[in-house]
Amino acid sequence: MWLISLISCNRSALPSTKTADAKKAPVAPLPEAAQWRAKRQTGIDFVAAGITPSEWSMDIDFSRQILFKPYSSATLVAEMPKPQPIGKRSGVLLDARVGGGLVATASRRSYAANRPSRMKVYIEPTAARDNLTGRTYAYTVRVDANGRRYQGYGSFIKGSDRLDGTWTLETFKGQRVRAGQFPSNELPQLMIDLSDNKVEGTTGCNKLKGEIIADGDHVQFTVKNTTNKKCANPFEETYLEALQQSTLFRIGKDRLTLLANGQYVMTLTKAP
Repeated sequence: MWLISLISCNRSALPSTKTADAKKAPVAPLPEAAQWRAKRQTGIDFVAAGITPSEWSMDIDFSRQILFKPYSSATLVAEMPKPQPIGKRSGVLLDARVGGGLVATASRRSYAANRPSRMKVYIEPTAARDNLTGRTYAYTVRVDANGRRYQGYGSFIKGSDRLDGTWTLETFKGQRVRAGQFPSNELPQLMIDLSDNKVEGTTGCNKLKGEIIADGDHVQFTVKNTTNKKCANPFEETYLEALQQSTLFRIGKDRLTLLANGQYVMTLTKAP
């Protein structure tokens, strides 16, 4: 299960070019960027919140604990359990015992011992929408606690740490691709360098160069230019458009999945 694998992991100049027709302008940094940066510094790996505004939030440190904060009742703290695989979509269940430690009161000003109980957290790789902002997130999260079920969205806020490197196209819109179908007889690739927010790569015909913005599991590619080699390659335009429409990603077992409008667009594998 690649989601369990992901959780475990958390414990030269181009020739003459033409300017690509960008389908959308680069996005601004995420509204949560500063908050996520602060949480990463305290060891938080995954965050979640309720689809209904101001209902609940959750911080998970996969090496330590789960902190669940329903805004109408006491905050629950649970030691991190062993993730269990669920369903056919490579989701995970965190079946945690609450009460082995301390539970914060709703005011978050004091802590009190709590009777032992259980909290079940389901993380599934299905896109979910924040009703308040309209933004789409890469994971659906359900929480069973306090005798009720909470539903929301979640993000691996350290996900972008694993984007750097060379990625080779594996599937595109559900179809596996082969080197022989491209004029170059080579699979398209992306070379990502987040330290400079740069992306370079190939389309199976031309080379590309552009920019990338990524935080957590949100991403935006902007292709600035490509080489101008003439190829009988109708795939290229569709590929560049899909790349620039991608807004979310998931990484697991050296496989990168890009999503647009919450739907799978392409998968790429990490080069050795």
